[in-house]
Amino acid sequence: MGLRKYVRQVRPIQENYVSPVLKIQNHILYEAEMSPSEFAKYGGKRARVLVKAIDDGTPLETDSGTFPLTWIDDSDKTKFISAIGKDAADYSSALKSGTGFKPILQNKDGKQFTVKQIVKTAMFGGKGASGEPSGADWEDIITHHYNVLVGQPGFDPKATEAVEKKWDDFDEIGIKIATNFKKNLSGTGMIQYGAGKSKANLSSFWQNPAKGVKGGTDGTPKTDMYTSNYQISLKKAGGSQLASGGQGETLSTFYAALQHFSTDKAGTAVINEVIDAIQDNFQKLSTKYSKQDLDKISRDKKKQGNLSDKDKEALEGFITTEKFHKEFNQTIIPKLNEISDAQTFKEWFVFEAMSGYSKFKEKKAVASVCMEFNADNGDVTKFIEVTPNGKVQGISGSPIVSGKIKSVASGVKLYAAWKSSGGNPYSTLRVASFGEDENFDEMTLMGCIRKTIYEDKISQAFLKEEVGQLDEFRFIGRVFDRIKKMGKDAILWVKNLITKILTAVKKALDKIKRMGKKVFEGIFNFVGLTPTVNSKLPNEIQGFVTVV
Repeated sequence: MGLRKYVRQVRPIQENYVSPVLKIQNHILYEAEMSPSEFAKYGGKRARVLVKAIDDGTPLETDSGTFPLTWIDDSDKTKFISAIGKDAADYSSALKSGTGFKPILQNKDGKQFTVKQIVKTAMFGGKGASGEPSGADWEDIITHHYNVLVGQPGFDPKATEAVEKKWDDFDEIGIKIATNFKKNLSGTGMIQYGAGKSKANLSSFWQNPAKGVKGGTDGTPKTDMYTSNYQISLKKAGGSQLASGGQGETLSTFYAALQHFSTDKAGTAVINEVIDAIQDNFQKLSTKYSKQDLDKISRDKKKQGNLSDKDKEALEGFITTEKFHKEFNQTIIPKLNEISDAQTFKEWFVFEAMSGYSKFKEKKAVASVCMEFNADNGDVTKFIEVTPNGKVQGISGSPIVSGKIKSVASGVKLYAAWKSSGGNPYSTLRVASFGEDENFDEMTLMGCIRKTIYEDKISQAFLKEEVGQLDEFRFIGRVFDRIKKMGKDAILWVKNLITKILTAVKKALDKIKRMGKKVFEGIFNFVGLTPTVNSKLPNEIQGFVTVV
């Protein structure tokens, strides 16, 4: 080794040796070796780069050093060139012998190389260099070439400038993609929608879709480019999936779908069923007494002051808050779940998830069609109409769901879990607060009960006394006991109070029915429940939605 050192000083030599460590670093730094799939990308762009580099004598970086390469056999060059623009399988036949890669290139010293030994440098799009277009870059490329094809070059001057400055070597694949876009689209030239990602784009509804509900915060527009007839949400085939928007995005989508559903004929029928169920089940569960039992007891003066064990047990079913609400929720939640199970509701859910109709202030950000393209061969692999024929008319004014979305919705699964809104929904009656200005929320079940108690003359008499801090139902029980001990008509008082509460409940539910597109928000608020929603969507639309 000592002698070799001095020889180098006298006559420096160029060695092609690369240490194993550097080889490993090359793999990490440059992402990947060249392969049939790499050459097939972007319509064979990388294959053309390799052929030109060899013809021009441009040094190519390999796992053994950097130097110009030549073809070992011209027939290999011919096979390779004939594969350009075709699938990876065509490149395999040119580059492989059996299952392994064969040497087809050599340096001036006669050392032979397979294409797999060529490092994916910036020349081929490696090193994270500008050789790989981003999503926004592809939008510019497609927009520019589409405009040229429809006879309106420069219709989007920014897209044209970006392509001419940076992506002119993607002209061939850009033309192929644009040609296939032209088969599906019409209207004016195309504009790349460069609104960017900003929370300022979001509607106030999307950020707070219901009282006490935190909605979505992702301001990324659905529209990536548009013509006069189409607003396009774009996705590259095989590209990374859009990140989930989390529960906030899902809840906003859920409430937006509810608003559409509330004005739908199918939705109106569900609304009536849910409200009737709330009213019927409250009446049924508010007391274990049947109407006949109440009437009988109210007429029997002896029974009023001396209740049987059965009667006492029945009354406890009314005055036990926890038991009442548990049973009430058990009967109502299945009915609420019928909402998310309804086919028409799922259609609106998918529509909102894909279009962003209720999400954005600027309607240009709302997509009417979702398209996927293959960057390797230029094919349009998906054309999913969100509106009829994918046109913007379906998102102008009252939205219209496409037949395609209706078909997709049949494969959607929505899961709603219900929890009490605002912590413990069962308030307490505080003696000290009586006589002060009480703000009862008469549009909630507990508000109806509470207001009725405060307005009842007999209840008022006992509210003025030291009764402690009791929930509404236990207060009713306490008053009943005191009336009974006084020899008063306790059963009749309970009966009348129940009637007043039922009247208040019916009045509130009648108002909720008239809340229009906010009717479901009114229903959830009335029963004191809020949903947590998860979804399972068909693979076909993954990448175009941001829900969980």
